[in-house]
Order: sequence, then structure tokens, then C-alpha cells
Amino acid sequence: MNKYNAKSTYVLHAAAATFIFMLVQLTTVYEVRAARFCGDRVAGGTASGETEIKAREAATAWWSSRAGALGKGYEDWQSASEKDITCETTPDGPSKCTAFGRPCLPEGTMPENVPKLDL
Repeated sequence: MNKYNAKSTYVLHAAAATFIFMLVQLTTVYEVRAARFCGDRVAGGTASGETEIKAREAATAWWSSRAGALGKGYEDWQSASEKDITCETTPDGPSKCTAFGRPCLPEGTMPENVPKLDL
């Protein structure tokens, strides 16, 4: 009987070790992504520039100043979603562009103005 108890203990330990190894592998393959916090779509003002590139830069800067009103971190154009820039160029004048987008906090960043829940 002792021979079978030792063998069954060995099998049990091997199965447990295999299960733990597989569990660790699964958790490293599927990473948990942090939620992104985004505001409503914001339109920057219509900005003009000597070239379309300068007008686009001015439009995103204007968008950033408006998006920043939501709080720290929302002003980053690179973190925004649903981004769009519309431009209009006239043959004899400057280019005019307007930036649109949903301001989002960088991934993994929590908003500062979240109301606390009393439990």
C-alpha cells in the first residue's frame, strides 16, 4: 500500500505542478488591458496658417486647449480617439483647419475628478 500511496502522491504533485505552470502561461499570454477614459467629442476652433502643415499644427493646439478643460491629461492629441482634421486651402490665402476628436486619458491613467461612492 505504501508503494501505491507514494505513486499517487507523485502523480498528484505532478498534476498540480502542471496546472500551475499552465495557469502562469495563460496569464502571461492574455494581458489585462486598462480601461481608457474618454470625454465627448471636442471641436477645436478653425486655425489658419501659411501652409496646411502649420494650419494643422495650430488646429491641434487649439483642440488641445479646449480638451484640456476636461482635466489634466485630456489635452494630449496623441491619446485622443476618433480624431479628424478638416482643412480648406484657398489658392490666394492661408490654409484653414479644424481638429475634432474625443479627448482620452493615456492608457492606464485614472481621471482625477471621479466622484467617490459611499458604501
